[in-house]
Amino acid sequence: MKETRTQEVRSGVYETISQIVSAFASPARLKIIQILAQAECSVEELAQETGESVANVSQHLQRLARMRIVSCERRGLSRIYKIQNPMVLQLWEGFQNLAHEVDEDLNHKEDILIDASLVAEETPEEVLELVEKGKATLLDVRTSKETAMTKVPGAIAVPMEDLAGFANYKSLGLVKSKTVYVYCRGRYCGKASNAVKHLRKLGYEAYRLRESPFQLQLIQGDKQ
Repeated sequence: MKETRTQEVRSGVYETISQIVSAFASPARLKIIQILAQAECSVEELAQETGESVANVSQHLQRLARMRIVSCERRGLSRIYKIQNPMVLQLWEGFQNLAHEVDEDLNHKEDILIDASLVAEETPEEVLELVEKGKATLLDVRTSKETAMTKVPGAIAVPMEDLAGFANYKSLGLVKSKTVYVYCRGRYCGKASNAVKHLRKLGYEAYRLRESPFQLQLIQGDKQ
């Protein structure tokens, strides 16, 4: 009798874990997690960012909320969602790393998405050390909202939309005597690549990073 109960409990454990894992098994839900990794968002904002309908996004969010992967807060007429547990971000980064290990074609696709010729040769640890010593500049080209909520200490924040039309880059802290390392949402985001191309046209030595803000924050935390 006791053995039967133990088997039932064990089966229940695996069932619960499989339900949580299956909540990630959707391209749309992964895109939602990638966006929420930057900042909290409303359903409408997520729909605009993902290209999904509001109805579809709502359904995906309900699934993620049931599994406590995201949480929801009502603010007036809006529902605001955010990542509930930082371990979700670790899982998302881990999923990406695993996928690139088991499917080499993903590396080729990533190189196309971000233009591998623009990527820094230095490791992120080396880049952050250069920035800390004042020998390089770290530039965040995500939206102001994303930067405010998931800021990387030491980075200059200028949204890509503003960077393209800015006149006085020196006032931002961008000087041509220092290499500029640019980051955005992570390894599949093209904003950093666009910023690098723009800065190079203006005579800056600029490179993009593959790493996400979350990864850069982890590296900084390990150094402390």
